[in-house]
Amino acid sequence: ALRPSDVELCLLDINQPLVCLAYRHAVQALAAHPNVQVCAIHGNFHHLPLYSALRRSAEHRPERRLFTMLGGTLSNLDHELRFLRQSLLDSEPDDLLLLDVQGISAPCSEPTQIRRRDRLFASGVPAQYAAWLGGPIWRHCKEVDEIDFHWNLETHCPVPGSYALHAVATVKSSHRAERQFSLFRFGRYDFTKLTDSLSEIGWEEHGAISYGGEHSIRLYCKRTIHSTEAQ
Repeated sequence: ALRPSDVELCLLDINQPLVCLAYRHAVQALAAHPNVQVCAIHGNFHHLPLYSALRRSAEHRPERRLFTMLGGTLSNLDHELRFLRQSLLDSEPDDLLLLDVQGISAPCSEPTQIRRRDRLFASGVPAQYAAWLGGPIWRHCKEVDEIDFHWNLETHCPVPGSYALHAVATVKSSHRAERQFSLFRFGRYDFTKLTDSLSEIGWEEHGAISYGGEHSIRLYCKRTIHSTEAQ
């Protein structure tokens, strides 16, 4: 609506078919907006500072960049704060960060309440999740007869007040002992403590919108780090 003179949309994913599909969709959806340039990078977002296409010299740097991590991406990371420190190392003051996160169902200090009140934990690993997560095992592990999934609860997480559900697969075979693999992580956050944690590493919360009962879209802005903070 503000019709900015120049906008760049950069899509990055380690999954090449996915990023190609996203690129085609973005180009089609934004065809009526010639001021928007779309690019795609097949890469690992853990190595974000290495991609020269995302960096600009001081005279060509856009006024503001917006980093988006939607679809619960932050909650799938093993160490969220370390990722934000390292992968967004190139961020500048006034850059924006948009996160899609899910709130806690009970305090992390009350695991019994979490197991009872967290809807995903209480219902077990859904069949759709099991089919998706079990795919690599069926394709790459030999002599697999059966895969059973269950949740492991982690209550000591890098972000204070948060907990995580780990989807664990028990692989059964008539020819060898059972094996277990932890395949995915789903984090839950105390929004107040998440905001405090991000503030400590230089990201100040500017607003939040709740949806779906337990989910929230939260916007953060990178502040200028003063010399006293850096020390």
